[in-house]
Amino acid sequence: MSKIDDSVLARYKVNDNSFEIYVDPFLAWDFKHGKEDVNLDDLFSYEIVYTDAKKGNEAPKESLIEVFGTDNFQEIAKEIILKGDVQITTVQKQQMIDNREKEIINYISTNAHDPKTKTPIPSQRIINSFKELKIKINLAKTKEKEIEEIITKLQRIIPISLEKVVLLVEIPATYAGKASSVIYKYDLIDQKWLPNGSLFVKIKIPSGLKSQLISDINNLTHGNAKITSELEN
Repeated sequence: MSKIDDSVLARYKVNDNSFEIYVDPFLAWDFKHGKEDVNLDDLFSYEIVYTDAKKGNEAPKESLIEVFGTDNFQEIAKEIILKGDVQITTVQKQQMIDNREKEIINYISTNAHDPKTKTPIPSQRIINSFKELKIKINLAKTKEKEIEEIITKLQRIIPISLEKVVLLVEIPATYAGKASSVIYKYDLIDQKWLPNGSLFVKIKIPSGLKSQLISDINNLTHGNAKITSELEN
């Protein structure tokens, strides 16, 4: 359950009927705009549908069944959020915008790279480009759609590619048994044991994670692994 002090109202009007529930503003906004992994247990403050929440007037069971076809709270609540209005405050909306911007900048710095230098794009360079292009976050769009559009805008002034790096790694037999703690955190696309007992793996990762993976492997093998890379679309 979300804390009532942090909650806002989601309201859905049908003809002359009004149905209201208390929700966490951030989770409700995410759910309304298509995020699939929202925890419903944290979304609602009370499992009560009101006709007037501020007066504490609960909606009659008969009205719920007539309008929604059920008196199941979660099913009704989801419809109220999706079809109605989530009354977030100006401060809450700005916080959502700030959070979304940070998420997008982090995504780009982690997953994109400069195709000329084959190096990750520093977060500060992306931040500066946001300011130069006067990029504004639009919460009405999904994060995935907005990332796509923002990358297109950024490409006007900086080279950006979302190609992934494929690392070819040969881990000596001495360290191969411990390799799973590192390599299985990433997208492992091939592996085989070599005649000398070494483990050969092929790992596909976002360019921004290349340095971290190389560091992890070198720490594991004390610098004795053989690592080469290639780009894959």
